[in-house]
Amino acid sequence: MQVKPVSAQPRRPERTDARHRLVRTALVLIGLFLLPASWTGASEAAEIRILGTNDLHAYLRPLHYRYLDEIKPWGRQSREGDYVAKAALQGKLGGMANVAAVIERLRGEKPGRTLLLDAGDTWHGAGLSVFDRGVTMVKVMNTIGYDVMAPGNWEFIYDKEHLLDLIDLAEFPVVAYNVTDPEWDEPAFTQYVIEEVGDLEVAVIGLAYPWTALTSSILGSAGDWKFGLREEEARRLIADIRAEEDPDLVVVVSHGGFGMDQKFARRVDGIDVLLSGHTHDEIYDPVVWNDTIVYQGGAHGKFVTSLDLRVEDKKVVGYSYDLVMVRPSEVEPDPEVQRLVDDAYRPHEARLNEVVGENHTLIFRRDFWQSPMGTLLTDALRAITGAEIAFFPAWRYGATLLPGTITVEDVYNLVPTDGRIVTYSMSGKAITRLMENILDGVVDADPYARVGGDMIQFSGMELVFDLYDPDGRRVASLSVGGQPIEPDRLYSVASVHTRFQNNPLFGAQRIDGNGPVFVEALIEYIRAHSPLKPTTDRRIMARGSRGADS
Repeated sequence: MQVKPVSAQPRRPERTDARHRLVRTALVLIGLFLLPASWTGASEAAEIRILGTNDLHAYLRPLHYRYLDEIKPWGRQSREGDYVAKAALQGKLGGMANVAAVIERLRGEKPGRTLLLDAGDTWHGAGLSVFDRGVTMVKVMNTIGYDVMAPGNWEFIYDKEHLLDLIDLAEFPVVAYNVTDPEWDEPAFTQYVIEEVGDLEVAVIGLAYPWTALTSSILGSAGDWKFGLREEEARRLIADIRAEEDPDLVVVVSHGGFGMDQKFARRVDGIDVLLSGHTHDEIYDPVVWNDTIVYQGGAHGKFVTSLDLRVEDKKVVGYSYDLVMVRPSEVEPDPEVQRLVDDAYRPHEARLNEVVGENHTLIFRRDFWQSPMGTLLTDALRAITGAEIAFFPAWRYGATLLPGTITVEDVYNLVPTDGRIVTYSMSGKAITRLMENILDGVVDADPYARVGGDMIQFSGMELVFDLYDPDGRRVASLSVGGQPIEPDRLYSVASVHTRFQNNPLFGAQRIDGNGPVFVEALIEYIRAHSPLKPTTDRRIMARGSRGADS
């Protein structure tokens, strides 16, 4: 495979006057008459296989990861059943040495005709990424032979210089058309590349998460660039690429989320394939909007997506798709990648393997309203600080903990950062406004308006909501410590990795951001409160229901 490098700012097609167009047309017609008859018919269909990953979150080793249950009109429909029993039968999934083996098998079935893409949130997330800062993950991707990557929002948790170092270390382009420098508003990343795959030329455009600066950790480099959806720029860019590069396929690799990416595909013409990331959706059958095939491959290395296309006269004329599960029991791990993983763990093995407690229930993060992991983190945060209310973001990533011992690595997988606890005061009126704002952001019918992840996790409050009410009026009732919230009273609050305390809209007072590093404080909390039994409860409920999880 060859890559044609392109500039960060693609060239515009030159203008031609009418005379030049007539001369060019005449020459083309003469050429057609001189060609052998067999050359003037439609070309035969060419084949290409596009392999993809997304939201790997630096999980180098296999893990348990319970997915979000589906919410149906009649309530929650579990897709996992008895997950503990399932895990015993299935074992752990993923692991980059096993992902590498699956990719190599799929690539070997279409030699010289495969393209390997990644849709971001790849270099950060597992506990080890705190210790090696994503370096091993980049080396693993180099060894596997990735062709193109779009950055996810969590790549920007690293400071700007380190992120640029990681990009320099990568032996593949990191592309994003919608990230610019704040001073000149010019592209900060290469916007697209042209990949030569077999007989086909493929334009690959990157789309970073548009709301990265609003939702990413307050640490890192998200504030060093400007992000945005930039739909009109995407239209112009695709038109320029098609006019000047004349590719056989236009592929967008996006970290927008499955809902946002579907709307984007409906509104932006000229995209043949859109590999989505961000929302961790395991898509077993792609959707097609506006002649664009849209799909996503779960998260954490549990799956590799494989899309086979037949392309004729620069159009997709057929496809087949498979969401391939990465089962360690069924593959032989790639030895070179396994060596990289082992080398990365070796200096930290003793610390990460230290047992700090015991767990007596299933602790998982992914649930739309409330999760046992959210309960654990926010209850711990409130206990550590003595605050009346605690908040923690509803991150999607994080390994599921089965009943059994808890190690330091397990805790770092829950909170893989060195973020410090922040304490402040906030009025009851401001807290109510905050909860209205958050509800609007996570349940809006317009996917472009959904900012962030699932519902923020909290402790110390009881919230009743009504999704049938309009924006800004969805909080039916809110209480703190069993008493209705008082609009003018100041409440003590603790949080980690939140931004709203710095927003004048919520009027936080006496902000102290110099608390202890939360993950280390959490380790000591687990030591003191083991065995753990966190569960979901009635702290968040829909009006008229027995609870948001019922």
